[in-house]
Amino acid sequence: GGGMSKFISKKDLSSWLARVREGRRLVAPVKVGDLVLFKEIDRVEDIASDYVNTDMSPKEFFFPPTEVLFSMEKKDGGVALVPAKVERDTVIFGIRPCDAKGAIALDKPFLQDPADPLYREHRDKTYLVGVACLKACAECFCSSMGGGPDDPAGLDVMLTEAGDGYLVQVLTDKGKAILPDSALSESSAAKPKAAEVSRVPAEGVNKKLRQSFDDPYWGRLADRCLHCNMCSYVCPTCYCFDIRDYPNKGQSDRVRSWESCQSAGFTKIAGGHDPRANKGIRMRQRFAHKLLYFPEEFGVSHCIGCGRCVKSCPVNIDIREIIQDVQKLGAKGE
Repeated sequence: GGGMSKFISKKDLSSWLARVREGRRLVAPVKVGDLVLFKEIDRVEDIASDYVNTDMSPKEFFFPPTEVLFSMEKKDGGVALVPAKVERDTVIFGIRPCDAKGAIALDKPFLQDPADPLYREHRDKTYLVGVACLKACAECFCSSMGGGPDDPAGLDVMLTEAGDGYLVQVLTDKGKAILPDSALSESSAAKPKAAEVSRVPAEGVNKKLRQSFDDPYWGRLADRCLHCNMCSYVCPTCYCFDIRDYPNKGQSDRVRSWESCQSAGFTKIAGGHDPRANKGIRMRQRFAHKLLYFPEEFGVSHCIGCGRCVKSCPVNIDIREIIQDVQKLGAKGE
């Protein structure tokens, strides 16, 4: 429609990003060989612009692959706990709406009472500057999972490419804090059409999954799985972790590291019993968590439809096909 919108030219955007870098960690997509990955940026010129989506999600910048939660020191006959601190603010630039939805999903378990203090500190100090999708990759299906290529949910600032710059929506106080009105101009440019995204029949899949829970389908599907855990590592919403204590110069560090429900022994408990000892049950766990348990618990899908697991699976296990299969399997069980 008519009316004026906030706008920033590409030149002004570059100088704004250079300012943002002062005293903060700026993270943005960078070309690394054949991949596009989120990296800490030294020079604004290094930021990739012609990508549809990054190969890895940016979750590692607020939920790191490995981090110290706290250190334990023996002191005066007792033990002192020293919690880890998040030193700097991080601005993640160029994040797609699906990954912002991924951050919202991670917030649900980590920030509900009692909140994870280190995760909360990461999130408080992380600013998300999104770019709407005008192109979609063949694997994405965000609009079937409650998102969309121009969905601003979870973002502090949303940019939409138009002409020689971007239309700007400043959505939160955090957004205002890093991108004040003074940095923006006015434009009457029309908002371009968002990407066309393929659809997947996800409606009601949670009920159907419950009905097909004991189907031999899961075992057949899992026969292909290599336990490479790639799906968990590229996923913006997977948050399984393992915790270990490591000695470190007279103290002990408690370290949290990414894990996956697809690795053998993931649910093994003291005494050696493993309630999910076979591959089929582990495979079902992955998809039941995404499509059944998490939505029941938190009211939102735990799959955001980014398609990264589809792209990275070496044996072509495809969540889009699984959603379609489960719809059919569940129908038999009625």
